[in-house]
Amino acid sequence: MSDADKTTHAAANFGSIHKHPFPYMHCWDIMKDEPKWQDPKSRAFANSAGGDGFGEGRINIGDDNSVPTESGEKRPMGRDRAKALKKKANSDVGSASSSEYAWKMQELSLQKISILQEESVKKNDRFQQLVCIDEKRYEEMQSHNQALFLLEQEKVRIMREKHDSEQAEKEKQEDERILAIDLQAVTPAQRV
Repeated sequence: MSDADKTTHAAANFGSIHKHPFPYMHCWDIMKDEPKWQDPKSRAFANSAGGDGFGEGRINIGDDNSVPTESGEKRPMGRDRAKALKKKANSDVGSASSSEYAWKMQELSLQKISILQEESVKKNDRFQQLVCIDEKRYEEMQSHNQALFLLEQEKVRIMREKHDSEQAEKEKQEDERILAIDLQAVTPAQRV
């Protein structure tokens, strides 16, 4: 029996029971190929391996909140489930982005600390270099001043020796002049 024959037979049965023709034939033409409306016996037989055809894939039609357990059935996602999945995805993205942000901030702070430490080391090196330069300048200035002092002392010593030698020369000349005077030829006032 083909699908068209089955549909015609079902419509005839409906008409005999309800005393009017099946009014939703256009809907059936659209939905007949959907998995939900296919023959449950053939689906169960195809899905179960050696079962009686009515195993775990059975649907309780009376309970509106039931979820089909058959693995082959695909029901559209409901509004609540879609919202829950969206909320979960957003919270995962939010927590991932916030943890990524925290990780990047920590990385940046570590980089900043390392840069500050490097600059501190550089500053200390420059300070030590300046201290060494100042110490060298001080030592050079001190040795220069010491040399100037020694030169000045030498100059004073030479000037003193020159003065002393000039003074000695003047005294010698005076003594020679005095000794060269003839005492017989001078007046008695000059003798004294």
